[in-house]
Amino acid sequence: MSVSDRFFSLVPDRQCGSCMVCCEYLYINSPTLKKPADVLCSNCVINQGCSIYETRPSVCRTWHCLWRRDAAIPEALRPDKSGVLFSLKVCDEPRYLFENAYIVCMAMKTPTDFDTPQVAATLDRYIAEGVLPVWLSHGGGKTLAWPDAPLANAILSPKTAQSEQLANEGQIWLERYEAMLEPLQAKNARFNHHHGAA
Repeated sequence: MSVSDRFFSLVPDRQCGSCMVCCEYLYINSPTLKKPADVLCSNCVINQGCSIYETRPSVCRTWHCLWRRDAAIPEALRPDKSGVLFSLKVCDEPRYLFENAYIVCMAMKTPTDFDTPQVAATLDRYIAEGVLPVWLSHGGGKTLAWPDAPLANAILSPKTAQSEQLANEGQIWLERYEAMLEPLQAKNARFNHHHGAA
């Protein structure tokens, strides 16, 4: 199974349960529901769930954090228990190369949550895979954690890379990333369609 393939199914026996993190921290702008980020959705009933579950918009039906999608994420990192939300973002019109498709880890309360052992180990695993950019997000801003600055510069501007070897690494990474984007967007669309049918 390729690294990207594994994100496009749900982990068996993992359910959201009482976790409503996505209902609070995600920005939603659909015809039937508009909600800013970092504000609990008005349709949420604490300890009960969504009051419009049967008629909730498609964005709510199709969105699943990586805790639901990646079995390698430890059970203890369920967002409401860990304070962090790992997600895969796939954009059709990115503002920046490293926003075409990427993993983001959002710390909901404090950026020190990035340093807890299981969160740090999960971030290190995604970075070591070297396939998708990894961003850290807190308080409405985000920082590119990988590629690191020298490699990111070599990818974006090979002529100013610190070394020829780094320029070559950047070129190889960019070609692999660009080749993966269209299939990744197609998989993402199919996953959203399939998992939105429930």
